[in-house]
Amino acid sequence: MEFISVREEYAEGIIPREVRASQLSPVIAYDEEKEYFFNNDGTIGVGFMCRPLPGADQGLQDRINNMLNQAFPNDTIISFLLFLSPEIEASLGSMEQLRENFHHPLLSEIVKNRVSFLNHHTREPMISRGRKGYFNNGVIHDQKLVITLKIPIKDRLPGKKELEELFTAAEKLESSLNNIGFAPRKLDADLLKRTMTTLLNWGERSSWRLGEETWDETSPINEQIFDYDTDVEVKKTHLRMGDTYAKILSAKRLPKTMFFGDAIGYVGDLSGQGQSIKENYAICCNVYYPNVQKQKKRLDRKRTLTVNQAFGPLLKIVPVLGEKKESFDVLESSIQAGNRPLRMNYSVIIFAPTLKRVESAATALQDIWAESKFTMMQDKFIQMPMLINSLPFGADHKAVIELNRYKTLTSEHATVLLPLFGEWKGTGTPHVGLVSRNGQFMSLSLHDSETNKNGVIAAESGSGKSFFANELLTAYMSEGAQAWVIDAGKSYEKLCDTLEGSYVQFGESSNICLNPFDIVVDYEEDEDALVAQVMAMASPKGNLEEFQIAETRRLMGDIWRQKGTAMLVDDIAEACLAHHDQRVKDVGSQLYVFTKDGSYGKYFHGRNNMQFTNQFTVLELDELQGRKHLRQIVLLQLIYQIQQAVYHGDRNQKKIVFIDEAWDLLKEGDISEFMEHAYRKFRKYQGSVLIATQSINDLYENPVGRAIAENSAFMFLLGQTSETIESVKRSGRLTLTEGGFSLLKTVHTVSGVYSEIFIRGKSGVGVGRLIVGPFQKLLYSTDPNDVGQIDRYRAMGLSVTDAIYAVMRDRGDLASKVDEEAIELADSHTRMLRSNRPRDSAPQTGPRLVPLTLPEEPEATDEASAAKPVSTPATATAEEEVTP
Repeated sequence: MEFISVREEYAEGIIPREVRASQLSPVIAYDEEKEYFFNNDGTIGVGFMCRPLPGADQGLQDRINNMLNQAFPNDTIISFLLFLSPEIEASLGSMEQLRENFHHPLLSEIVKNRVSFLNHHTREPMISRGRKGYFNNGVIHDQKLVITLKIPIKDRLPGKKELEELFTAAEKLESSLNNIGFAPRKLDADLLKRTMTTLLNWGERSSWRLGEETWDETSPINEQIFDYDTDVEVKKTHLRMGDTYAKILSAKRLPKTMFFGDAIGYVGDLSGQGQSIKENYAICCNVYYPNVQKQKKRLDRKRTLTVNQAFGPLLKIVPVLGEKKESFDVLESSIQAGNRPLRMNYSVIIFAPTLKRVESAATALQDIWAESKFTMMQDKFIQMPMLINSLPFGADHKAVIELNRYKTLTSEHATVLLPLFGEWKGTGTPHVGLVSRNGQFMSLSLHDSETNKNGVIAAESGSGKSFFANELLTAYMSEGAQAWVIDAGKSYEKLCDTLEGSYVQFGESSNICLNPFDIVVDYEEDEDALVAQVMAMASPKGNLEEFQIAETRRLMGDIWRQKGTAMLVDDIAEACLAHHDQRVKDVGSQLYVFTKDGSYGKYFHGRNNMQFTNQFTVLELDELQGRKHLRQIVLLQLIYQIQQAVYHGDRNQKKIVFIDEAWDLLKEGDISEFMEHAYRKFRKYQGSVLIATQSINDLYENPVGRAIAENSAFMFLLGQTSETIESVKRSGRLTLTEGGFSLLKTVHTVSGVYSEIFIRGKSGVGVGRLIVGPFQKLLYSTDPNDVGQIDRYRAMGLSVTDAIYAVMRDRGDLASKVDEEAIELADSHTRMLRSNRPRDSAPQTGPRLVPLTLPEEPEATDEASAAKPVSTPATATAEEEVTP
């Protein structure tokens, strides 16, 4: 049997006491065949690991209420535990597994460093120093929603009828969870053990961090949840588990009114403008199902007594009686509406590596929850019982009375209070690892789409577009993807040099030939793209008549059948000039500049010599700035040429094309057909196209932009102005909820700390922060000081990787610990900035308001429930935060 040390503090001092680990959890065994847990407190149960909901609507509210309102057996307890867990090992493992078949001296190091950075900051907060001071972005976590159901049994072992009751209740619950959208995964012994060990063992080398937790069938489950080096010390105001401290707070008073969906605020301020808890914590609500008839009779008796007192002389002496009457009226009204009476507690456990940090987080939690009208009090003297009752399957029906933490309410009230919501976790595949505003790990992959793999980036200058693009490109290339960047500002010259890619410039001295016909494989398939290119050569503004286009198309087909890949622009010009119709002759004249005798002819006359043999190619158009028409045609041909490379390349290798600083070229003329053809081709061969522009409005001003938007499964928006957002909202061009537009307005970048990206994809909407460590900051930096220091070490013979680490060492950036002084400094700076930032208080509409004025419970003897709750009328025109 496993023993752990539990130390309790009494008035006489610290008294050591040895107890069995089994006393901290009732779970003994698991029946693999019937899939239920057997507990030593006279109960059996089932559980589900669920995905927190990223948003709310009226229909969702009704479905959750219906779930709670079902006919579960008397004395059933359903527990809801929302745990902001440090366990992101599965996601980090996926990041590494994606790259296991590809190795590159620098790209592989980027992934290794990124995984290490993310893993490290599940334990230590992300403290960054920007131009305006220090910022604390908190710890990285994964929101896990654990829902357990347990029913009592009469004898030592469950009977057939009791098992049938459990399975019926479990089936109802699982069906409801699926219908609501929780994507429930049934808890088995392995998953429960891993969940419990994550909750209770916080060391850097905890067993769950070192490998997969598996259940030992020969030992009770509750004796497998503590690591051997984890002891528990019980103090008056907190617990210590190994090297980690925990504080438990309970709700002494609930809000008088609350909107459905407001509970998403439990995980932090989604706007990024308010305070949030920077440590790991768990919110637990245990819902107890009493005998309905007995509970109604009990409430009727108490209500009758209160009503009689409220209209008598006692009201003048005890004014609270009037408020109590209103509370009972709220309950009575809800019950009459068909909602089941329940009893529920609400508590929060905070975990931190130091006592100072856990106390600071507890104080912050009280302040933050108070903004939502919760009165949260720190539990004293009953820390251990509260911890036990908060763990999965730990809730005890005896504790409903003895702990004095349960409040009487109905399923309608519980629906709005339960911790069911969380931030969007991303698309699913971690090609890129982002972090939400409140620390949730977010995965991002262009390939998490069933339609296409394309995206649009809209970013104002200085909002972090290049940094985000660098991360996307290196993330894909680290898996072995081939990448092309078409740029007109030399933003990617440094990255290309660092990765030893091909950097192609189109200057006067270059001998590049881009003859499109030389690389055609299937003329019939590519005819639309080729005709569109030639028409753009003849008229950059797209002013050709349909007759001119049709005749030129016919002539091009004739020439192809005669000459095949030997075909030249000169041949088309000559054929047009020989045509009997002057309109077609005009096309031939307009093509002159691209013939061998024209000023642009050298780029298109002869054999095509552009080869894409490197994994990373940057095609720089900056030297063509003064020749806009030529630059447009070169851009179109490069897109076409990359299409051909994708077609001929390895079908299993991902391909990604990023077009930056070239939006003005795509806006000119009638090239929408060309772009649609290009996107179809890339989609067919699993390629991805990313196009960057400054304003989202650009996408909807012409047919080309609309074609690109319609063929892009992802939209990445960085730092759009309020005017731009209002414009696309009024026009109906961008489809978002009211809350989505409000969220978009808050997207911002803090230089040197993070870039925020508003992500809209088929699977969801959310804001992710790109927060990187010193290694990637130096890798992507174009600051002359950073580049110079890296180059100095490279000149000594060091690789890029070793040179970056050398600079980090010189700057003291290899430290693994963050001191508390830095945390305090960052927190104070963050609070100062947020206090000066205006907040949008415009009322919004959404799911209905639920009054929560509840009758008082028996007075308790400790701090968290000593004061009597006061109920007042619940009238409101309050706003509701709509979550996209």
